[in-house]
Amino acid sequence: MKTSELLAEDSGADRERRRALNALKEELAERAMSFLNRSASKPSKMGDKQIRNLVALAQMAVCPLEIEAFIDYQMGRDDKEESWSEKIDGTPFGERLKKEIREIVDRAGKKRPEDRRFALLCLAQFFGYLSWRVKYLDYQKDNPARGGGERSGVHSRSSVR
Repeated sequence: MKTSELLAEDSGADRERRRALNALKEELAERAMSFLNRSASKPSKMGDKQIRNLVALAQMAVCPLEIEAFIDYQMGRDDKEESWSEKIDGTPFGERLKKEIREIVDRAGKKRPEDRRFALLCLAQFFGYLSWRVKYLDYQKDNPARGGGERSGVHSRSSVR
């Protein structure tokens, strides 16, 4: 097979992958909002940059297990339990996030079972939404008068359409 034929085949796969990802974007955004539904659902020392590191990792990773290993590493470094190991509703933040990762990977596998890269794209998208959410929660905490309540700015599916 010629290189041009391989590139054409790859671009077709990329196009299909993008369509499938677009179909899941709203669900991924909603998952990020519900995962961090209030400022108390986020570790006190967790910033949006730490979550954005996960976006880059998902883009470079070969498999989702690499991301979970990175989270384990971060939890191991967090001996003061102020970020990755901080308990949220009785469970370390990193463990909650790994559970969410597994659910997203499972959902991606149902959408495109033959495509291992698709799960990583879904995770990168989710982490992007999650970093936006962290930034908003920090803003809300720093500006309670402007925050407009715990779930300000969050719309249910039916209210957006």
